[in-house]
Amino acid sequence: MRAMWVYEPETLLASPAARAELLQFCQPRRITDLFLQTHFESKSKDGSYQIADAAKVQGFLRETTKQGLRIHALAGDPSWALTANHGKALARVEALAAFNEMADASARFAGLHFDIEPHAMPEWKTASEEEKRGLLTQFVELNAQIVERLHERAPGTLYGADIAFWLDKVKEDGTPVYPVTFRGTTKDPTKHLLEMVDNLGLMSYRDKVEGRNGIISIVERSIASADTAKGRAFVGVKMANIGPKMESFFGRTEQEMNAELRKVDEAYGSHRGYAGIAFFMYSAYKVMPQRSQ
Repeated sequence: MRAMWVYEPETLLASPAARAELLQFCQPRRITDLFLQTHFESKSKDGSYQIADAAKVQGFLRETTKQGLRIHALAGDPSWALTANHGKALARVEALAAFNEMADASARFAGLHFDIEPHAMPEWKTASEEEKRGLLTQFVELNAQIVERLHERAPGTLYGADIAFWLDKVKEDGTPVYPVTFRGTTKDPTKHLLEMVDNLGLMSYRDKVEGRNGIISIVERSIASADTAKGRAFVGVKMANIGPKMESFFGRTEQEMNAELRKVDEAYGSHRGYAGIAFFMYSAYKVMPQRSQ
């Protein structure tokens, strides 16, 4: 599979030309899944939500589904990882389920995709190792609740979560750097999540594929875990000019990047746990030079 994060919902919902451009972009690149940023608006004072611009979203889903794309509603905030804020995430699960219930089969989201990233919370920077494990435990607990609620309310709807590739980092003795005890079992957060979710979006952002600290090596443990778990792992690659230079293919051509990414497919294509490549992100990918002049 090939997935892509998309962050221009307003433009896509308003412009037929922008939607046509997106579809024309996806087809030759064999993109199968879009993680589409989706806005949830407050429905009432009781903390419930609904998907904004529902009619336009349904129209977008009909158009893209007809072309064979699976659309996953993308949302998230680092603070949702905290137990006190779990209700904010679960309210959005309810909103998506309600949206899909009201829509015909051609206008439903195929999945829900949360980008929560507890390590992006301000408190992570100064947290002790014990406090970091506590934050990650709350994160794992939230994902378990999300999966249970979503599969109860919207059976068949896929659930995916974005995570940093290093959550399954191990010490020299092979034990997890971030051990999380959940329902009586202690293991790294990645392993816990792969037992719950349908897919993980590994934020394995690097500007090279091979060698030390290359994409192939930094996702090795995660793919191995996914091979024997419920969920599968998308290997995330970045071409956006965001963050450290060593995290992105920005400045390279699409031809150069694809030559590198074929090595990822060759390394993991036979692995059950490998879902494919996920591209971050559409706005950067579509302006990437195709080849050297």
